[in-house]
Amino acid sequence: MKLPGVTLSMLLLCSTPAWALSVLDAWSLALENDPTFQAAVQEKVAGDENKNIGRAGLLPTVSVNYRNGPRNWQTATSERNNLLTGQTIETSVRQQYSSYSGSVTVTQPLFDYSAWARYKAGVAQTFMSDERYRAKFLELSVRVIGTYVEAAYARDKIALLQAQKATLYEQMTQNQRLLAAGEGTVTDISETEARYRLAQAQEIEARDALDVAQRQLETIIGIPVTGPEMLQMLRPGKFSTQPLRPARFEDWQALALKNNPQLAASRYGIDAAKYDIENNRGRFMPQVALYATHSENDSSSDNTINQQYRTDSIGVQVSMELYSGGRDLASVRQAAARYKQAKYEMDAQAGATLVDLRKQFNASTSSRAKLAAYELAVTSARTVVEATRKSVLAGQRVNLDVLNAQQQLYRAQEDLAGAKYAYIKSWIALLNGSGTLSEKDIRRAAAWFE
Repeated sequence: MKLPGVTLSMLLLCSTPAWALSVLDAWSLALENDPTFQAAVQEKVAGDENKNIGRAGLLPTVSVNYRNGPRNWQTATSERNNLLTGQTIETSVRQQYSSYSGSVTVTQPLFDYSAWARYKAGVAQTFMSDERYRAKFLELSVRVIGTYVEAAYARDKIALLQAQKATLYEQMTQNQRLLAAGEGTVTDISETEARYRLAQAQEIEARDALDVAQRQLETIIGIPVTGPEMLQMLRPGKFSTQPLRPARFEDWQALALKNNPQLAASRYGIDAAKYDIENNRGRFMPQVALYATHSENDSSSDNTINQQYRTDSIGVQVSMELYSGGRDLASVRQAAARYKQAKYEMDAQAGATLVDLRKQFNASTSSRAKLAAYELAVTSARTVVEATRKSVLAGQRVNLDVLNAQQQLYRAQEDLAGAKYAYIKSWIALLNGSGTLSEKDIRRAAAWFE
């Protein structure tokens, strides 16, 4: 049963230190708490409105106007000539009155090419927003697994370095006993101590890498990672890779061109840019709309004081912009250039996507052979260490030979562990690049861990 993120977070925070955060737990928490993904959710919510905004230009609009003037003053001045004296007499009449006016207008576009183009662009932008959200969703899975793998790999390196330190410490103790018995040298002790100090420095570096990975994981999942013991390790035993289906890169390339969400978003972006051209071209076309108006007026103007009117009208209005100073032509040219820009950017994005897809495909297909080689290298390095120690006892080898053999074993073990984690990351990245990554694949990745 999948628990809601908040509930799961509370359970994890209250759990015992022995509890381990699995890959699936981290992924479920990230879906609820990762700020980057939550921003993508809100981006999708905003993008979904583009279609509605564009469609509004094709639907009726209703507007209401109302004005009420309870106190209005008018002064009327008239002049007349006195016939007896010839003087001009000025007469003023002042009156106070109230007025109001109100109207309701319904307008339905009949032909508006720009509004149609804006609607089509809004539909394309909504689909583009959906694909961007899907890309962020897949990217979240890649980030969760990648960060988890980095932390687990750092923990593995620490364990290997601690084992190497324990072996070197035992070797150094043996060197000191041999020196005390008159059979060893100070050089042997110095050589072993130098390797021991180097392993200490490497452990410090690995712990720093683990701390950074834990902090990154905390940011994604939204709860504190209290220590490395909170993370799961790879299952012991032979590491098995997933069979690649399909097996040919050409098939993976076809999947990516069809399903990759970033490429799909770019295609919808090109559609939106194309309709933006049509939107600007629509400014050269007339706009035709059907309208219906009802209005009521009382003393609404100087010439209609104390007069009431009620008017109803239905008709067709046509409007067309004849000259805009060259703005409309410039807007068309600008939109056409942006359309070409979007196409070139998609070509570049498709090229980069397919190059990375090839890289991850090669890494995934070669991992089985690499893992087998590293496993043999570890086995051989162990044999070399044991044989070198026996040769030292027989007087055929020296202390430095043992140290070199031990260093070779550590490197082989580190390379083997690194190859396992690198395979997990490349396999997930391949599925992400092809746009086919799903929850089932996350569960498969989680199955590699204890």
